[in-house]
Amino acid sequence: MSDLLTKCTVCLALLDEEDLFCANCGTEAPCQGTEQDRQATYLATHNFECEGCGASMSYDASAQALRCPFCGSERLNEQANQKMLRPHWVVPFAIEESDALARLRQWLGSTYWRPGDLARTAEVTKLTKVYVPYWVFAGRVFTYWTADTSEKPFGASGDWAPLSGQNQSNYSGLLVGASSVLTPVETSAICPYELSAGVSPDKVDLENVVYEQFRVQRKYARPLAHEGLMDLERNACRQYVPGNCRNLRVNVRVEGLTGEPVLLPVWIMAYRYRDQVHRFLVNGQTGQCTGTAPTSYAKIAGVIGLVIAVIIATIVCMGLMGLMVGR
Repeated sequence: MSDLLTKCTVCLALLDEEDLFCANCGTEAPCQGTEQDRQATYLATHNFECEGCGASMSYDASAQALRCPFCGSERLNEQANQKMLRPHWVVPFAIEESDALARLRQWLGSTYWRPGDLARTAEVTKLTKVYVPYWVFAGRVFTYWTADTSEKPFGASGDWAPLSGQNQSNYSGLLVGASSVLTPVETSAICPYELSAGVSPDKVDLENVVYEQFRVQRKYARPLAHEGLMDLERNACRQYVPGNCRNLRVNVRVEGLTGEPVLLPVWIMAYRYRDQVHRFLVNGQTGQCTGTAPTSYAKIAGVIGLVIAVIIATIVCMGLMGLMVGR
């Protein structure tokens, strides 16, 4: 975290330059530093915006054919050079294209419920290396929790007994996607990443790679970070409840919340099927993959019809057997 960025004087949470009040505790924000002090951007080149999905990205300068990796559209409009938030570090690719393709083939063949004409009619793009923007949050939490436990004191009546307690934790490496195209479900499904492998952006040739610009500001990513911290604290406080647990409630206070911009490696393949865009994503470091695919309702209806036919045939056979026994 840059020391030039302003922090709240009460809880030390990070303040963006447009913040009037601290998003964490509500304290009025102090005056910001000079524009030069707040400079955390670099001049990005080869900027394009996709008309299909609205993705804004810096395209590979060596690419021969421009095609959006997020939706497969070729309707890309070149933009003038503009300032983009500089990532604090970049995690390099560790998964090669051959490995990503193998994972794609395994994923496509993992279920029967795909349409039979998917491979023939889908407009498929090739797997593309893309650096996707994320925010990496860290902070301290102080939690008061309450819950009911199935383990009751001796002689107590009822089936549940109330419990309460406190917990303090330090968290780091909490990832929140900053993409305007990929959904939070997609960006979280390919996590986690080993962030210790990150390098300075100066050591990555960002001139000849595809990377999406930061479109989710830190101020809008903070509520998602708070939700993530609350989920972590629920899991942490659950261990204090013996036996079965119900009605677990956590009241979390966050201090020193910081967020750093990073670029993380993702292999992306987009394809269109009957005017719907589907994507397949592979974590470029670990190989964790996720994706969406159309479902064949005809196959579902066929299976349901077959099951119904088997049930009817079974009932008819049992009825005939009953008639024969009765004679």
